[in-house]
Amino acid sequence: MLIVSGYKVYSVHVEDILIKHPAIELVAIVGLNDPKRPGSEIVKAVVQLKEGIQPADDVKEDIKKYAEVKLSKYENPKIWEFKEQLPVSMVGKVLKRELREA
Repeated sequence: MLIVSGYKVYSVHVEDILIKHPAIELVAIVGLNDPKRPGSEIVKAVVQLKEGIQPADDVKEDIKKYAEVKLSKYENPKIWEFKEQLPVSMVGKVLKRELREA
C-alpha cells in the first residue's frame, strides 16, 4: 500500500487495472518518496510490454490515457518506466524491491 497525499493507493488494485491493457504483459507499481511532501509517495509504474510490441511513443501514450480513464487521479502513476524484462522470482512474482532500488 502506498500513501499519496493522504490517500491510500493499493498497488494490487492499480496493477489489476493496468494489466488489462492489451499491450501490457507485466506491470508493477512501486512507491517512491515524494521530496515535496514528507510522508507521501509518488506512484511509479514499471511496465513490460507483450512480445512483439515496441515501446513507441504512441503505445506509451495509449497506456497513459487508459490509466487516466480507469484510475483516480491520485492512483494514476506519475512516473512510467518501460523495460524489456521485469525481475521475477522463481515462482513468477515480480521483485518490487529490485525495482525500487534501481
